[in-house]
Formats: sequence, structure tokens, C-alpha cells
Amino acid sequence: MVTVLLCWFAVVDRYSRVGWSIIREEDLIFPRFQHQMSGITDMEVARADGKFALSRSENAWANTGLGGFPAVSSRVESVLVAVAGMKYIAPKTKRSRLHHRLHVEDVTSTARSTRLTFKDGAGAVLADVIIGKPKDTPDRPGVYVRLPGEDQVWLSEGVYDVRHDMVEWSDRVVANLDARFMRAITVSHPSRETVALYRSQPQDRKMKLKNLPAGAAIEHQYQIDYMAGLLQDLDFIDARRAGRYPPMAAPAFRVVAHWNSQLVVTLHTDEPMPDGAVWARVEARVNDNSQASEFEKREAARIQSKFDGWIVKLPRKFTDRIEIRLDDIILSKAALQ
Repeated sequence: MVTVLLCWFAVVDRYSRVGWSIIREEDLIFPRFQHQMSGITDMEVARADGKFALSRSENAWANTGLGGFPAVSSRVESVLVAVAGMKYIAPKTKRSRLHHRLHVEDVTSTARSTRLTFKDGAGAVLADVIIGKPKDTPDRPGVYVRLPGEDQVWLSEGVYDVRHDMVEWSDRVVANLDARFMRAITVSHPSRETVALYRSQPQDRKMKLKNLPAGAAIEHQYQIDYMAGLLQDLDFIDARRAGRYPPMAAPAFRVVAHWNSQLVVTLHTDEPMPDGAVWARVEARVNDNSQASEFEKREAARIQSKFDGWIVKLPRKFTDRIEIRLDDIILSKAALQ
């Protein structure tokens, strides 16, 4: 009798769980979410390296982790669409001690999970989910997920591009101007020393030092070549609204770069920080609109509209270039004798 009862309980437990799975599988995890998407004003992202929010105002998204700098709206919208279509595929473990293996553990300083919380304008939570490891099935992409407060882990349908660092939710490109078409660069140092480079002919392979002292010679051409790439593949690493901080009364460095025919990019910086990064204002214009190429016009407009009212933090590789001095390039007259 005991054996029969144990078997009966095992069968009931098995089929009750199977039936529950059948009911849940293929269902939307957040069935009302697709109808609530237009009312979402905040997407909070929590990871091991911190928590920040992406906030919507009218039709634009702002990255509050970067002081409200514009976020890439398409990147945020793709996550909203993915969550709206999130479906249960199959139940997985309920053992909390195994959550870390699937990257769905509670978010802590050592976690590999990502928690997404969506709120409306009144602060009501419309969806809350922990995204874990991707796990594709034979016929569709999937990912492990867990709802906060629950132990049950699910394999869910979908692809979620949520592993971006905070700054990567925004377009961080300051400029990507090919060094081969850099026509002139002038860097003014805090000491009032100036390093001026130029390319006498567009077809010249190398830039030259314009203010070469009399009797001196170029010793390190590679320093000039290095400076020529000042605005090539340059991304910022942080941003803040300029109006919230005192203006730069006496900029540490002033950089004026002439690219191609008519594009001029100007940067004013603060003193470099201990880690080598530097805060800078970025401006752009074209000298002669009638002579400028369409790319130069677009690039000047992009830079000006994107960074007007903002100060951006530039990486050490930028600072290393603007800190090059004449002594790093030339061999003085005394040394030649």
C-alpha cells in the first residue's frame, strides 16, 4: 500500500508539473507589455558595474548615466520589442544555488546577470526581468530568464542586446576623420607653446612641422604622424551638460584641426586628469559652404548639433597626442652642433 501511494504521488506530481509547463510554454511572459510600450518612460538597467536608466521624453531617449546625453533610440526600442515578444519555451532549474550558472542570479557586484525594469510616467512597473545566458534551440534563438522574486528559471525565446556598458547606449563617436586627409593641426599648450602641422600638398604622404625653429631639424617624424590621427576613431568616454558646470575660463589646450578642404574642428580642453583623460568642448564648421563637400557639411552639422551644450570626456590616447611638444619632435640647433 505504501509503495502504491508513493507511486501515485509521483505520477500526480509529474503530470501536474507537465501540465503547468504546457500551459505556460509558448505564452508571452508579459502579455500586456506590447500594449503598454507607448507609455514606457524609463528602462532601468542594473548590472554588476552599476545601475542607470534610459528615459524617454516625447520621441527621444536620454542616457541618464551620461547626464542625459541622447541615447541610441533604435537600440532601446529593439529591447522593448524583444521583451514584448518574450515567450516561455521550457522551464529549467528552480534551485537558486544554480542561478549563477545560467547568469540569472540577483544583481550584485559579482553577478553576470542583467536586470531590466520598465516603468511608466507614474512610476508603475510594467515589466521586470533578469536576462541571463543565451541558449539557442534547434529552431529559434533563446535566452535564460528569471522573474525577480521567483526561483523558477525559464528558457525564453528571443535575442536581447543588453550587455552594453552604460556609455555604449549612446553614440560615442566624436569624429572619425582619416589622418591622410588632415590638412593642418594647431595645438596651443597652456605654456603658450604651439605645435603647428600642415600638409603642403593634398597628395603628400606626411605632414610637416610648420613652426620648425631656425637651425633645428625633425628628429621624430613618428610624433607628427601620431598627431595626424588626432580625430581618427575618436570616441568619448563620458559626457555632461556644459551649463551645469562653470565654463572653461582658461582652456588648458586649444586644438584647431583643418580636414580635407573646408571642415574645421575645434576643441577646448580642461587640464588632463590623473588617468590621462580630459574634458573638452567640441565645435565644428565649414570655412566656405560653397566649396565644402557634402560629407564635410554633414559632418560639421552632426558635430555641432550633437555636442552643442555638452562637454565630453576624451580618452588618454587623445591627450597623449595633444601633449606632444616641439622638443618631442625636433633636434635643436645646439644638439646638431
